[in-house]
Amino acid sequence: MTEKDHMEYIEAKAEYLQNEKNTTIKVLEAICSARNLNTSLNKLDNYEVILENAFNKLLALVRLKNGGFFLVDEHSSNFTPTRFFPEEDKELLLAETDKLIIDGTFAMAVKSGKTTIIKSKTLNSHILLHSVSTISRTRGLFIGQLNTPKEEIPDAVFYLITILMNETAHQLESFELYNRNKETNRMLSESVKKLEGSEQQLKNFNEKLEAEVYNRTKELKATNDLLENEISERKKIEKLLVQQKKALQELNETLENRVVIETENRRKSERILHEQSKLAAMGQMMKAVSHQWRQPLNALGMIIQDMVDEHDEKGISGEYLQDSVNKCLKLVMHMSSTIDDFSTLVRSDSEKDSFNLATAIQEVISLVEVQYNRLGIFLESEISGECSQYGNLPRVLVRGDSGMFKQIIMNLLANSKDAILPRLESGRSEKGLIRISLKCDEQKAVVDIEDNGGGIPEDIIDRVFEPYFTTKMHDKGTGIGLYISRLVVQEHMHGEITAGNSINGAVLTLHIPISS
Repeated sequence: MTEKDHMEYIEAKAEYLQNEKNTTIKVLEAICSARNLNTSLNKLDNYEVILENAFNKLLALVRLKNGGFFLVDEHSSNFTPTRFFPEEDKELLLAETDKLIIDGTFAMAVKSGKTTIIKSKTLNSHILLHSVSTISRTRGLFIGQLNTPKEEIPDAVFYLITILMNETAHQLESFELYNRNKETNRMLSESVKKLEGSEQQLKNFNEKLEAEVYNRTKELKATNDLLENEISERKKIEKLLVQQKKALQELNETLENRVVIETENRRKSERILHEQSKLAAMGQMMKAVSHQWRQPLNALGMIIQDMVDEHDEKGISGEYLQDSVNKCLKLVMHMSSTIDDFSTLVRSDSEKDSFNLATAIQEVISLVEVQYNRLGIFLESEISGECSQYGNLPRVLVRGDSGMFKQIIMNLLANSKDAILPRLESGRSEKGLIRISLKCDEQKAVVDIEDNGGGIPEDIIDRVFEPYFTTKMHDKGTGIGLYISRLVVQEHMHGEITAGNSINGAVLTLHIPISS
């Protein structure tokens, strides 16, 4: 074999391995998405979304010119034309199906449980058939016109099509069972309501009977009282009243003491929690300042070292000295502005007064933006047009402590950062993103903080505002940040804070009344 032939053999083998690699990746991607249904069953009005989802995944496996589903009617057990892609090819596929039914191919494809490929004489192309079946029953059949030669389709794709069709059948069966359970629950609810009505009637009857017994007992007691000695009865009643009054006084004193003790304990707990939250926020702020100062300090060190080198080599000229001093002053001014931002952020108003919500948010962003950018997390802020009515510059006035509000925003941004960083490190996300939006109406301002950190699990989303509840490691979270945030928003700003999820991550929303 010549060197040229050897090179051609190697190139051909490399091309074959590359094709095998691409096919394998495509197969793995299809396997990963085979069981994914984008919409929950309890949000579906009909099963057409399941069929459309299945067809789109088929297109990811094999090129199809068109396709359609025949589903089995549960009452008549007949195969009924249900959904076609595109809809204008429905009659074309129905005509081809009639021929397949006549020659027995349709029944054979239903029984085989795997991919069946036949050559259509009228369409001059290959037809793909596959049953939509579960272990218990056949739910339908898919027919599609291939837009590629059969020989170009890897065998692994046919196995994937079988997996996809079986999964589609299970999703259809789950949807049917869900609807049956839903109807059963509805009928059960109606039965419960009727039973509750019967119980209410019985309760009313018992109350009426008890009232009659009470009245008869009262009449008998009144008759007996007339037979007793009036003086003796009066003394007994006075003695009983004294005892009851004394007991009531003791009970009131005990309750008052308990109220005072519990109130004081609650204040102490809230004060401790607030101080812990404040220290956590201070830690976040100090970290932001350290990131802001690191680059200017490095630059100052380089300028000073350069001045020493310049002096050792040829001496320092007045022009060079002035230029170096100007650079140093510029860096010092930048660090000073960072201190001003930090002082503004940690300042706590001595009295609750109006402050500009948009300015407070922007001050927090300015302080942490550089730190977050270096971690691969980028901040986006947006103020809707409805807020422009408060002035040329964004000016949304609310009542409260601006320092405490900034600590809340700092804490919410830190939570988003902690959720995004593991996804960046594992490669599940290429870029971290936190979007802060401000919207207004005549009565309130709405602040949304949305990230792409994967969201909050549905089984714990109702507990995120509980004190000391956290999903982080013990050294990374105290579990009091969101609790304190809700406490401040509700009790100090008369607002509300809620947690939810978007497509890519979590959304924390603050509703704050606008100050008149």
